[in-house]
Amino acid sequence: MKRFITISALAGLLLSGCSGQETDYTKYVNPFVGTLHEGHCFPGAAVPMGMVQVSPESTTDFHSGYCMDHVAGYQYNDPRLSGFAQTHVNGAGCPTLSDILIMPYCGRDIDPSARKNFESGYDKESEYATPGYYTVRMTDNNTLVELTATEHAAWHRYTFDKPESAAVLIDLQYGVAWDMERIKGNVLEAWDEKGKNSISGYRKAREWAERDLYYTIRFSSEISGIEKLVPPENADEKAPRYIVRFKDNPEKLDVHVGLSTTSVEAAAANLDAEIGENDSFDAIREKARKKWNDILGRVEATGDADRLTMIYTAIYHLYIQPNNIADVDGKYMTAEGAVAEAESGKFMSTLSLWDTYRAAHPMYTILTPSLVPQMCESIMDHYRTRPVTSDNPANANRYLPRWALWGKETNTMIGNHAVPVLVDAYLKGLCPDMNMEEVYEAISTTLRKTHYRNHIELIDKYGYIPYDVTMTPVDDSREMVARLLEGAYDFHCASILAERLGHNEDAAYFRKRAADYHNVYDSESGFMRGRNAAGEFKTGIDVNQVVGEWVPQSDFTEGNAWHYRFHVQHDVPGLIELMGGKDTFSRNLDSMFYSKAPKPYVKELVWNIYGTLGQYWHGNEPCHHVPYLYKYTDDGYKTDAILSYLTDNFSKNAPDGLKGNDDCGQMSAWYLFTVLGFYPVDPCGGEFILGAPQVPSCRLNLENGKVFEIKANGYSDKARFVKSVRLDGKEYEGISISYEDIMAGGTLEFEMCERDDIASLHDFKTE
Repeated sequence: MKRFITISALAGLLLSGCSGQETDYTKYVNPFVGTLHEGHCFPGAAVPMGMVQVSPESTTDFHSGYCMDHVAGYQYNDPRLSGFAQTHVNGAGCPTLSDILIMPYCGRDIDPSARKNFESGYDKESEYATPGYYTVRMTDNNTLVELTATEHAAWHRYTFDKPESAAVLIDLQYGVAWDMERIKGNVLEAWDEKGKNSISGYRKAREWAERDLYYTIRFSSEISGIEKLVPPENADEKAPRYIVRFKDNPEKLDVHVGLSTTSVEAAAANLDAEIGENDSFDAIREKARKKWNDILGRVEATGDADRLTMIYTAIYHLYIQPNNIADVDGKYMTAEGAVAEAESGKFMSTLSLWDTYRAAHPMYTILTPSLVPQMCESIMDHYRTRPVTSDNPANANRYLPRWALWGKETNTMIGNHAVPVLVDAYLKGLCPDMNMEEVYEAISTTLRKTHYRNHIELIDKYGYIPYDVTMTPVDDSREMVARLLEGAYDFHCASILAERLGHNEDAAYFRKRAADYHNVYDSESGFMRGRNAAGEFKTGIDVNQVVGEWVPQSDFTEGNAWHYRFHVQHDVPGLIELMGGKDTFSRNLDSMFYSKAPKPYVKELVWNIYGTLGQYWHGNEPCHHVPYLYKYTDDGYKTDAILSYLTDNFSKNAPDGLKGNDDCGQMSAWYLFTVLGFYPVDPCGGEFILGAPQVPSCRLNLENGKVFEIKANGYSDKARFVKSVRLDGKEYEGISISYEDIMAGGTLEFEMCERDDIASLHDFKTE
């Protein structure tokens, strides 16, 4: 039996309650979770949704898959560090950022001809991270490094063992990339200027999306000399590397780095606004801790130590992004290269919407609804400022962001999932000041006019997307079933908004498009299948093979036939009917989770699939709602069993504790919802399917001053199944709870029990 920490015990441990001191929930966050293998998280310092995430860049010997491992710049087991960069993306699947690499050193002579020569081993025991702070001792470079951050600035504090030889490498060319050779071409334009204790400048980096970055770097000691280094292998690098030395041989050196997308002057202004002359490193670190604690404290959970760590680490990962890249005065650089002022004063980018519409954005509406209008206005700002190129069909019309990075569209992934985020916020009453007719126009234009990966002409003609015909230059005959299914969900959300606003003819059209999932269901195989223009379904499909845009005429996006078999989030009852009723539907789910067939695999790429349960793939988002689908049948207890297994085995308090990319908080949001006991299978509109809570109790301290409490009476290692549910003391028969019920406050009680009529949780075939 695990020992659980009660609310009162937790309060005593963390100095809360009658002492008058706040509970320090940051002590439960482990920033190293997800920093090994496929989690792609970083351990460095940041504040909630800040522009800056200052973190170490780790390195080891180059190997196959190295660049894919290092998209966040760091792997926990790497033996060396190459420096400390100012920006990172949490849990993404593509490499980018790691801007402005800084590496302090002393007591060694370094041949500067190669980047790797500046690398240093480090004392792993000295490495420590907590929200807003990171520290490590570098053994070769004889330096103690400490990092903290504000929204627009990083603060490095170095303590040199041998100050008489102290120096700092500034590498303005560096950035993570799909191939290490691409570093030499990472920067397209650059310039800089130097002061007596500063270096300021500009760089345009290209990896994943072209980005404008202005910076100012200030040192606490006056510069005695700056040496410009020859690029490694005499490559034509646009940005320089410098070795900087200082007049007073400082034992301690503070380095402040301010960032902006608009100008050097704005970078300096951002820095001045957030780090004053009288501020200390420790004071800035404490401000960062308090900002994190304000958000972490929205949840008061009980449970064993590892479960608590995973809960608060999930909240931490959830709020690293989206990132406000507007200056302190609200100005930002648009995708068109112009300076604009954000409608809300903040411009939130790093919008991984294919991932985050599913659970992350619904969780924001519960824990921090005051931030939702900023996110929605930022989504609209992306739309308003999107470049339109009449001679390029992919950009002939404006469309809402799909995967926005620092204000630029990467065009990664499929669907137009800003649509459910905007409609959900409207339905929950969270954007009262937005012009909804303008929002509707943006949604309608996005869904009904040609743009990249939007196959509306084919859909309108066939009711699906044939894999063997094109009508416009954007039709590329790839991922056609997944694009239809995910687009159908966006059409569903659009139909709700159209009806609410009185656009009844449009609403009928969108409802028709939302039902197109019927057109790719092959009743003979029981799977969603690609069709040609003649209406014939594909045959000879390996249902276990994961395919994507790398496969011509592919059906799915980073998934196989099992994963998209159940991708009808807006009409589960209709999908159940299509498959032949509840019993057949439940058996189809069984065949996915209890499958003894080979696990999902990728044939064409070197890509190891982890986090599988039968054919279910927890490591990728299209599967995340599927465990909850048993609740629509008479076998809801199987959801309880599966959720218990997934939370116990696929989210662990360890560097390799995430079985898949965190994907800008989506994996973390799934975990947090599941622990609480409900999940947005349909993430638009505020219906949450009841699952099985994974802690004895939890309180949500809502922004409106109310408290929503979840209790799992009788919860234990074995009692993980839901026997009955009560809401505010009354028996509750439904399978879902509404957003309104949650935000009204109250108590949701689950009576938990054991079951002997289901296979052991440990009998699942997993990897």
